[in-house]
Amino acid sequence: MSPKELKLQLSEISTTTSAVALIEAILSEAHETAEKIIQDAKKTAQSTLEEQREKGRERAREIVISIDKKAQNDSVINKLRDTTSAESKAKWLILEKKHVLIENVLNQVKDALHTRIKTDKYFLVLENLIVEGGIIVDAPDLEVILNERDSTLPLDLDKLAEKISEKTGTKTEITKSAKKNDLIGGAIIQTTDGKIVMNNTFEGFLNNFESEIRFKIAQILFT
Repeated sequence: MSPKELKLQLSEISTTTSAVALIEAILSEAHETAEKIIQDAKKTAQSTLEEQREKGRERAREIVISIDKKAQNDSVINKLRDTTSAESKAKWLILEKKHVLIENVLNQVKDALHTRIKTDKYFLVLENLIVEGGIIVDAPDLEVILNERDSTLPLDLDKLAEKISEKTGTKTEITKSAKKNDLIGGAIIQTTDGKIVMNNTFEGFLNNFESEIRFKIAQILFT
């Protein structure tokens, strides 16, 4: 996917879009490519399976000609073993292809998040993440930890504190921490004593829900 195409997709996503919705938008284009790769993997696996079966049949024919009935029975057993082994290899080949696809798409999602922070809509997304995190922490004194880039944005923390107070009923104040993180985007919201922490960063979401995201990717790609 080219940067231009990716930017066009991201521009169509609303400011309240979750990372899961972002994944779905990216995967809508990846589906066709993924299907082709899986079909190729199946063809390769089938070819390998047929080749192993033919070798097994040929080996059995040779043994039948040269040895007695007991050896013939042994050759049947060996052929079955060869067939089972080939089938297992074929299944693993397809699973391996699927695993590589999922990893590639997950990396594509991370790249898309890097692109997203450069759009105009990201500012509102960041504000929403701070408010959502503040509501969850629900404390009078909060601080927000941002990355170097986001710490320079003109965030109206008083306004965001008011939005949090409206939802929690707790008079809230927010200060910007002197600490900086090196994450893609989003915010860490915590009490000033650091005892309660809400990780509302993009990486935090990916880490917390990676298994669900992988399942979602697999659903979109392979069903």
